[in-house]
Amino acid sequence: MSIFLWVIVIVALILWVITVVDIIRRRLGAAKTAAWVLIALIFPFVGPIVYWVVRKPDADDFRQAEAAQRSRREDAAHRPFDTSGPGF
Repeated sequence: MSIFLWVIVIVALILWVITVVDIIRRRLGAAKTAAWVLIALIFPFVGPIVYWVVRKPDADDFRQAEAAQRSRREDAAHRPFDTSGPGF
């Protein structure tokens, strides 16, 4: 196998593992968890991609996004407004 194919296989494997861990971590219920793991197992390239497209964000995702946005606003508030200076 060429190096390119090995890279694709490794990336697909990493994506699959991250997807399965996320499916189990989210506690969707036994039926949904089994269904998503089977989809990811049967379709190793397309299954994880479909999962991440269809996946609905949970409360932790909203809190993390809000904290990141708040941090960006605070950083922007501490930056000087006028950046015209000597231009170094």
